[in-house]
Amino acid sequence: MTEVINVFRTVIAVILSVFTSFFAVGITAPQNAAPEEDVTLSAAILSDTHITKELYRKVLFTPGLKNISKLSPDLFIVDGDCTDNGNEENWQAFQDLIDKHLTVEHRLIVLGNHDTWTSYDTPHDYAPARENFVRFSNAIMGEEGAHDEVYYTYTLNGIHFIVLGSEGTGVGEDLSDAQLDWFEGAMADAAAHSAGKPIIVLNHQALNFTHTVGDDEHGMGIDTPGATERLIEIMDQYKNVLYFSGHLHYGLNTGKYGYPEGFTTVEKVGENITSVNLPSYTNGSFISGGNALIGTGIYMQVTADKVILLGRNFLNGTWIPDFNVEIPLQ
Repeated sequence: MTEVINVFRTVIAVILSVFTSFFAVGITAPQNAAPEEDVTLSAAILSDTHITKELYRKVLFTPGLKNISKLSPDLFIVDGDCTDNGNEENWQAFQDLIDKHLTVEHRLIVLGNHDTWTSYDTPHDYAPARENFVRFSNAIMGEEGAHDEVYYTYTLNGIHFIVLGSEGTGVGEDLSDAQLDWFEGAMADAAAHSAGKPIIVLNHQALNFTHTVGDDEHGMGIDTPGATERLIEIMDQYKNVLYFSGHLHYGLNTGKYGYPEGFTTVEKVGENITSVNLPSYTNGSFISGGNALIGTGIYMQVTADKVILLGRNFLNGTWIPDFNVEIPLQ
């Protein structure tokens, strides 16, 4: 029954997304979009694409990749749950679609909880899922052997990206002391080369006690005791840190929508951290609040003095006028 409901919701969301495109012809970029000559780096950022071998998932992802190619950002990011099940068949379907329909050269792929499962049977086996992620993410990024862990760093146009990844198969995230120690060093190195520039941290799960996540009793945030507090402590030492997550399947929301109570896509954490939660590209966000349409994500522009987050429906190629956020750089 749950699968039937999910398929029904998907069909309705697709119809709505396509329907809105007929009324959005001629919509230009939002007024606060930066002129191209002022942009240091641009990125199309998606999450929770949940690609499988099933046709309807491919039908949703293909036009999005084509529309992103037309925008021609510097970077394409999927912030976890790239596949619905991290087996070789799903990863191959994900890679084939990107290789065929995306012309953006630079790509970043993040591990999500669905990517740590090679089947829906439990208990899950992490080792083959981790191997599939490392192999396919390197191939998609076009950098064979660039990273051999689920966490790694990446630099483009002088902007430093730090990618985190779970080391367990739970719905919530497991972070080892080794990864947290590595993250502390990676943040220090990025900060040493990022004066006045943002440091972008990409992780599939949200920090606990942000974006309506509690102490993770429901597996929606970070399971490892004390890990959220340590991540915040490390990040908050440095200026201009943006932490991107997905996982929650909440729509883009600047406070206009009332459900879930108190949820907004962009939240301030500590003194220096801006936390940004991405919607699910493929599953939409019905019941969860915010912009419900399938195909949504964020188009990020970095300039000399700010980061601009623009709401975008990549499926139908239109901007979301009620989601435009500016984050000043210190």
